[in-house]
Amino acid sequence: MKVVALLGNQNTGKSHAINVAYFFLLNNGFTQVPGHFRILGNPDFEDVFDILENGGKKVGIIGMGDYEKGRDSLKSLLNEMKTLGCTSVICSCQTRPNIEAAVRAYSPHVFVPKTPSAGPEMHRIVNVIDANTLIGHV
Repeated sequence: MKVVALLGNQNTGKSHAINVAYFFLLNNGFTQVPGHFRILGNPDFEDVFDILENGGKKVGIIGMGDYEKGRDSLKSLLNEMKTLGCTSVICSCQTRPNIEAAVRAYSPHVFVPKTPSAGPEMHRIVNVIDANTLIGHV
């Protein structure tokens, strides 16, 4: 399973960029695999867990990558995606060694650095750029 991780500090827009990628995939021929969608953590952050499929390719989406331990840890969520047969996963990954290690455990893996935003008026633009970069690695 290939893991494509959006790497960045807390509160830098990673979840928003992941949601943009999710939306783009849904609008470009991918469909939800029934029975897997759920909201992770605080619903206000819109961190999703879902699996999309197109042409035999199963892409997992993990919008939350902030925890090192427990059911919602990135390690646990990636393992769940592997068990469910995903060929690749787009995920959020906070810049902390133990969380990054969860991504490094998979080969191949790619870290995409979160593009910094110069201000609120640029958030949407940088999130679209990051979403397209993530999708390009799938």
